Amino acid sequence: MKTQLLAASAGILVLAAGLDFAIGTLPAQAQNPPLLRDWKSMITVAEPKRDAQGNLLPLQSYDETIRRGMAFLLKDHLKWFKGPPDTLLDEEGHTQMPWVYYSNLQQSGAPFPSSVDRFVSYPAFHHALAIRTFIGYSRYAGDARALEEAVKLADWNIAHSTPGDWAYGNLPYSTFQEKKPGGFRDKTGLNPDKAALMALAYLQLHEATREPRFLRAAEAIARTLSQRQRPDGTWPFRVDPKTEKVIEDYTSSVIYAVRLFEALDKLNGNDRYRANRERAWNWLLNGPIKNKDWRGFYEDIPDKPSNRTNYDCLDTIRYLLANRTKENGYLEMAEELNAWIEKVFLDKIKGFEPAEGIREQLACNVVMGIHSLNWASMLLELSEATGDEKMRQRAMQTANYITYYLQPDNRILVGFTYHQWWYSCHTGVILYLLDFAEN
Repeated sequence: MKTQLLAASAGILVLAAGLDFAIGTLPAQAQNPPLLRDWKSMITVAEPKRDAQGNLLPLQSYDETIRRGMAFLLKDHLKWFKGPPDTLLDEEGHTQMPWVYYSNLQQSGAPFPSSVDRFVSYPAFHHALAIRTFIGYSRYAGDARALEEAVKLADWNIAHSTPGDWAYGNLPYSTFQEKKPGGFRDKTGLNPDKAALMALAYLQLHEATREPRFLRAAEAIARTLSQRQRPDGTWPFRVDPKTEKVIEDYTSSVIYAVRLFEALDKLNGNDRYRANRERAWNWLLNGPIKNKDWRGFYEDIPDKPSNRTNYDCLDTIRYLLANRTKENGYLEMAEELNAWIEKVFLDKIKGFEPAEGIREQLACNVVMGIHSLNWASMLLELSEATGDEKMRQRAMQTANYITYYLQPDNRILVGFTYHQWWYSCHTGVILYLLDFAEN
């Protein structure tokens, strides 16, 4: 994300059109809402609760945090949105939900009047996160509305993917600006790594619904990625999907393609993508896992070799843990990567000790709920792998802290010092908190 004033451009989410009975109808609203200058008045920071030993307790239970956060999205959400109604109309004249076209809003629900990313969304990454969240909540709460939203969002992305006869065909766009594909930092391009993220979400949705179109969409993405993989196992970070012109070259984010190739081969009972998976994985083993050059992830950040991120690093740690043996050294690699993340990105949370938080990236070096919980969720897995109970307690203290981000109106904040409110940071907190509620 890129900071603006005290805000951040959080990387992650965008959902699809909702049923009127579930989500509400769009009220008449004024055009061009003004900037909310007293945004801090809309943020509540509750007094911390503690047990007898001084450990931080959650403000409310994980379950309540999850359910209220989802109610904010699923119940009359259009009444909260204060933007011009025509900005939500799609090409067929149907009203989409705000998260389809907006990545962030003011705390009041109004779009920003003049910020550079005021009418930008990040479908491939953010929508994939949202689909996973809706599927997870549907399973957790037995709420059919959530699964319906996941289906609608996936269908929207399939319908708005690149033409199949392009060089990078059948891929979802990583950026939409003013309801059109591409734009902002991506210009005419897209991020191939985010297409792999979406394909993994399609596979989850196929498993949940048994609808073959989602498997076909994931297969189409995998075919394109296998055809466009470079000899060293990588893909460009930003590339024009029609002309193949590279807009920005380096990204460490190949773990999602590794997982996609592996998942499809397992599902299909063959080794069609084995060579592709091995090339990408060997590049990771001999590249970022060793040299810690984790960067080239967020769509709204320009090329900056000195930047470092942690999102794909965390998922690489998860992959190492899932594939560890006594002989391959993957557990030790996972521990080393976590130590690097803690050294570069971890903060103690003043006033909420002993909770810890994770900053998003060096280019937006601020603690955020989604990234803190992403790390804490991974730490649960690392604790189980190592038998380190202290890790588990640290993870839970961070999860307890993030429950304080839930506001009285059921918004989940990016953080206490952000004037922007992000759909991705709201939904991502729910996704990773499910790991704690179900643990």
